Amino acid sequence: MEREIMAVFRAITCNPDYRTTEKLEANVGGWGSFNIGVYGAANVLVKEMVGKKMALGTVNTRETDVDDVARKVVRRLVQCGADPANAALVTAALLYWAGVNVSCGIPCPNRKLGAVARMAAGAPPGRVSDLPSEKTNNKISAWPAVSAIYEALQKERIAPYDANLLPPGLAGSPFLGHTSLGEDHLFPALADRLTRIGAQAMMRAFESVGIRPNRWESAIFAAAATLEIIHPDTYVGEQYGPYLKVRSPDICGRAAVDELKMPEVLHVRGTREEINTAKLVGDTGLILKDIGTPTVVGMIMFNEIYSIIEEGPMFGVGRSGGPIMLPLHHWVTAAPLIVRYLSKGMNEEECMTALRAYTDGYFQNEDAPLAINILAHRAQYEERGPVTDIIIRATEPVLTNYVTKHAKYAYEQLKNGKSLEELVRDVEDKHTRITEEGTARVMSRILNKKIEYIRFTNIHPGSGRRKAKIAQRYFAFDPELDVEVKVDGKVYKFENFMSKWVPKIIMEPDMENLPGLQAVCLGVTDLINSGACNVDMLVCACMATALGMGHKEAAEKVTDACRYRIAIPTDSLELAARMTEDIMKGLDF
Repeated sequence: MEREIMAVFRAITCNPDYRTTEKLEANVGGWGSFNIGVYGAANVLVKEMVGKKMALGTVNTRETDVDDVARKVVRRLVQCGADPANAALVTAALLYWAGVNVSCGIPCPNRKLGAVARMAAGAPPGRVSDLPSEKTNNKISAWPAVSAIYEALQKERIAPYDANLLPPGLAGSPFLGHTSLGEDHLFPALADRLTRIGAQAMMRAFESVGIRPNRWESAIFAAAATLEIIHPDTYVGEQYGPYLKVRSPDICGRAAVDELKMPEVLHVRGTREEINTAKLVGDTGLILKDIGTPTVVGMIMFNEIYSIIEEGPMFGVGRSGGPIMLPLHHWVTAAPLIVRYLSKGMNEEECMTALRAYTDGYFQNEDAPLAINILAHRAQYEERGPVTDIIIRATEPVLTNYVTKHAKYAYEQLKNGKSLEELVRDVEDKHTRITEEGTARVMSRILNKKIEYIRFTNIHPGSGRRKAKIAQRYFAFDPELDVEVKVDGKVYKFENFMSKWVPKIIMEPDMENLPGLQAVCLGVTDLINSGACNVDMLVCACMATALGMGHKEAAEKVTDACRYRIAIPTDSLELAARMTEDIMKGLDF
């Protein structure tokens, strides 16, 4: 047994690319995302910020420590496939969560974090209307917020006074900008009214193209659009908060949070550090105002960095933070979390403990650290450093235990006469049960309902929608499954859930069955995405190879027997099985 387990373990762990269906090398080229670059950039940031003043200030120098660090972070992101504008956006986000303030200034110097990052990247400036949302199947831009605000400006006077009454020569002067008229009356009134208009326009636009309205992006785009118009640096009257503490971006943030009914306080994953939501929205809007012209890929990475917010899934802040498994090109959360922890003075052991606490929130709380481990190892190829070191230390015990435990089980089952196909189904059934239990547990809390149980049955590729062979073989292309769920005492049963019931419930709309769909849909998504971290299927193929089956045959049989865990075509099974074969030939004990 020892020889077989050792060969399987080493074959699976020797190359992180084997443990996923993702095309990680293409990822480093920036095709689809550049999240491995984010891990590498986080390493650069943490190494470079040691001993430096990581704050924007009004010092009379050509550049600050922040400028120097920003250039180095940008350089690593570009080397890992990021477009310069996207590198600027992600750099600003990482610096922000490392504790760098978003702006400072008097007329000269006047430094803003978005502009610092954009200039470090050599990226062109842009307008807020050009900012894209992240891709959530469809996507929109910030144009609805900008358009609605300017339409309102044409139809009504938003300022609390008639500007024709102002004496000549006041444009840009402290008379208006830094005294009672501007700080107590004009800027707060504009910030509040325009942000609300922009936020609602964004929500309508999301809904119109069939995307669940995203409160987070609606809030930050509305704040950015408003700050493109009003004085973005001015302090406001003390009725809004302490002098030198509250500025116009904070008023924008408050308006957005109130208008979109967002929670007033958010928390950082793993530590539950409190974050003021209005401050976060206003700061982020100010970053976006100056950041230039990122692409959709950049906005995906930007939002995933912000998924360090624990409550994020409830209102649209990223997705890689859980509770579901996503394709690995989305996964970013662990890297900015470690940046945040270290910036708060936590030591490595404390960081590891907090990271483990965060991964407990996934439906599959073993797969989550395995997925993070894959990316951290892959990022080490690009840039070694303290962030990936900590992540690997925190997740390697889970990987070691998982592979060893599953390899031992596979060995025993195959030696006792179970066929490889039977082993695959058995392992997959156990994974399904964990997903069912995890979904019921987490969704009960999210929906504030009692979900007594969830059952996913008759899971297989090919619901009948598509005739292509690939759709008949791989689950993600045309999934079919039956669902039974009990919510608040009522049982819902859905046959051919994805192709029959989901369109029915959403299109009609079928309000009677909607609670059942809401309870299970994230769990179904987890099944579709689960191939992103398919270690247990590798174990099956590799153990069969270690026991004498040819590596190609083993990979083929596992793929054929698998109902959903190999969701898309992959060569990782065969490569890992071939490695097992090679290792077994080289063992002489």
